[in-house]
Amino acid sequence: MKKKAPKYVQLAGLIKEKISEEGLERGQKFYTEQSLSQMYSLSRQTVRKAINLLINEQILESRQGSGTYISSPTHIKRRSSKVIGVIVTYFDEYIFPSIINGIESVISSNGYNMQLACTRNDVENEARALRSMLDAEVDAFIIEPTKSALPNANKDLYDEISKNNIPLLFLNSYYHEMNFPYVALNDEKAGYLATKFLIDNGHRKIALCLKSDDIQGHLRYKGAITAANGSDITISVENVFWYTTEDIKYLEEDSNRIIRYLKNCTALFCYNDQIAAKVIKILNDKNFNLPEDCSIISIDDEKHAVACSPALTTIAHPKELLGIEISKAIIRLLSGEKCDNSILFEPELVIRNSVKKIL
Repeated sequence: MKKKAPKYVQLAGLIKEKISEEGLERGQKFYTEQSLSQMYSLSRQTVRKAINLLINEQILESRQGSGTYISSPTHIKRRSSKVIGVIVTYFDEYIFPSIINGIESVISSNGYNMQLACTRNDVENEARALRSMLDAEVDAFIIEPTKSALPNANKDLYDEISKNNIPLLFLNSYYHEMNFPYVALNDEKAGYLATKFLIDNGHRKIALCLKSDDIQGHLRYKGAITAANGSDITISVENVFWYTTEDIKYLEEDSNRIIRYLKNCTALFCYNDQIAAKVIKILNDKNFNLPEDCSIISIDDEKHAVACSPALTTIAHPKELLGIEISKAIIRLLSGEKCDNSILFEPELVIRNSVKKIL
């Protein structure tokens, strides 16, 4: 005959059911020992033991002088909202509409809706989006980190996502402090491939124009340096122009500074096509003959690349395919499959007219 569980263990089970039935959420104050004792007609000692058991299971937490609160009811099944939260830095420009189309096509065909938010690479906007989606109890997250090269300003919110076992995949980049997998272009290899193409075309004095507040800029820099070192070329710090999200709108006003960084260089590797297009405009306005005076290569193969004069040689970003693959991965997570490994897309070179071959 199976031995009956102790009263406090039975009570702990009843309390879990109560939390679930009443839809109590993390941070809400729970009933007092006295209230539970009267509710279940049990001694305060039995109630205290049940509460301690649930504290050990991290379902309840005790706050000295304040009482008992709901901690993280991960043992209680969350009701599906059939909504996936998608947070990106931008959604109406550049490569982002294609990425979002890819995401939406997969999640909608699997019966989910998308709650979309844009941060404009601002950590406060990211915090608001995360809080809103957590409160809405979305089933999963697809997130492009904000200022990913900097310490994570919203780590407490990501810790809440992790503690509540909500599936999350990072898009395009990642935070060093977080263990969530990510889906992205292989940015280090892209930086290597772009720089190696310049070297293979005879360029020995190469400048870089890279973004400092997103991890992609650091990875592309690492790839560029690896390519240069492998060919016994030195990329001087005097020819590396770092900029932030906030600097982009001032690039044309800062044209003389950009030209100073190009001093004695025959080629420039830009962070992306958007920046390359701005630099090409600056150089054309300064009567540079491109690519004779300066060859330019960048990353993304976006509409700016073909609209430039000369048309840009660039590294293709997977765009819609990336959106499709990250959505397939999040659906697998929601179905209970494990997804511990990140997915990196191999870079592909798209050759146009912006790189001159030096004999």
